[in-house]
Amino acid sequence: MAQLPLKLLNECDHNYCVPSIQNPGSCQVPFACNPNVVCDNLEPADVRESLRLELIRQLKEKNYYELLMKKLDKSNYKMRKDEMFTRMQIEKNEKDFQDCLCRQEREKERRRGQICTEENFAAAMREMKDEEVRESAFRKQLKNCAPEIRELERQIRRAYYAKTLYAQRLEGDALKLEEKVRERDSYEMMLEQIEKFDQAERDKIQANFIKRKEYLTELKNQMEDVGSKMANKMDEMSKDRAMIDEIISTIKQEELQDLMEKVGKVKLYQSEINHFLHSREAHRERERQREDQEETRRRRYVEKKAEDEAAFKKAKEAQDAVKAAIVARAIERMMKEQFKQEEIEELRQELREEELAAELRQRELDDLARKQRQMIELKAAADEAIRMREERLAFEKKEEDEYRKQLMEKFAEDERLEQMSYQKRRQREREHRKQVEQMIAERRCIRAQEKEKDQHVLDCFNIETARRQALIDAERLRLLKKHGPEIIGFIPRGVIKDQKELENLGEPYLSYYRNPPLEPDPTTIDTEPCEEEIFKSMTLPKFGRY
Repeated sequence: MAQLPLKLLNECDHNYCVPSIQNPGSCQVPFACNPNVVCDNLEPADVRESLRLELIRQLKEKNYYELLMKKLDKSNYKMRKDEMFTRMQIEKNEKDFQDCLCRQEREKERRRGQICTEENFAAAMREMKDEEVRESAFRKQLKNCAPEIRELERQIRRAYYAKTLYAQRLEGDALKLEEKVRERDSYEMMLEQIEKFDQAERDKIQANFIKRKEYLTELKNQMEDVGSKMANKMDEMSKDRAMIDEIISTIKQEELQDLMEKVGKVKLYQSEINHFLHSREAHRERERQREDQEETRRRRYVEKKAEDEAAFKKAKEAQDAVKAAIVARAIERMMKEQFKQEEIEELRQELREEELAAELRQRELDDLARKQRQMIELKAAADEAIRMREERLAFEKKEEDEYRKQLMEKFAEDERLEQMSYQKRRQREREHRKQVEQMIAERRCIRAQEKEKDQHVLDCFNIETARRQALIDAERLRLLKKHGPEIIGFIPRGVIKDQKELENLGEPYLSYYRNPPLEPDPTTIDTEPCEEEIFKSMTLPKFGRY
């Protein structure tokens, strides 16, 4: 029996009999006393025991090998299972990697498609933007260059000008009326102010008289107050004298008590009292002189005030007379200047209206002459085009005949038809004629293609002209709708072409022309067919700039 690994031997149960590693024929029994004993040396009694042991050993060995095989099978199954799990994990990882690569490819494809779509969208947007820019530039150029739009703008400016003149005329009438009302009010106000001034002067004289009377009353009261104050002062002086006498008696009593000590003080007091008496007498004298001077000054002030009032009254009367004369002269001068200014303004207005009318007449004559020149030029151009067409047709026919003749002569010369037989010459002439007809047909086809090309160009020109006319009509409608509410009633004749255009304009044109006002504006009545009469009937402002 082959040797087993030590690991498997260690894993076996110790109760089993395992083969010896040194001697495969012997067996090692855990309960044998001598493990080196061989079975052949045993006794018969022991043979049975040995056979039994051998049988047990074989059974144990068989069970051992079965258990070992089971363990090997389990280990192999586990290894195969681990290998299968590893292989499945690897396949799963590879599948996930492939899925990730596919997702990345799909994302790249989606991104490329999105970028391509965005680029196409951006190109379409740029193309649309360029088309819009070209369309707006074409519209702007058409608006700046189209004579119909310029003519409509000129008519709209004329309507605004007519409306402005009409409003200015109404404003001038209102201003004249306001000026008259203002002059009347100013004259009444001037009379009222003169009356108020006279009343104020009378009130002032009365107030001065009352004030002078109050001043005399106050002067009398002041004199009475001065007398009362003098009496009070005399009383105070008597009280002071009594007090001084009392002081003197007290001093005498004190002198009697302390004569030697108070002699100096008594003398000092007596000198002070004498000084006080002298100063009081001097003060009384000064007060008496000041009162006399005040009385004299008051009498002089009253006399001077009366003289001033008399002089002021005389000067006021003279000033009122001079002022009335000045006011009368000023009013007369203002009326003359205003009348002269109105005459100058009327003359200036008439001159301006005549200049405007002459300018408008000259402009209309220029427009009429320009239209006549355009009609003559268009007629001449049409005649020239017809003549050139006839000449071109005749020239083409002549050229075709000459070309045919030249070809026939060339073919006749090249083939030397006169040297051939009659049949060959006829056949060759037919061939040459067929070639000539084919070449003429090709030239006709080329000319037909050129005519088709010219017709296509003419159709494109007509389409572009129709588109241009549609844009011009749309711009006209836009301008009329934009400025219509402001100039309704002042639009010159011929601006609105027909009833269809009037219906396209809508409100407020429909309501105005269906229900015209009872007193129409000066620009729409039948008696004034042009702007000249409008300008004659309108008045410009005094300092208008036109």
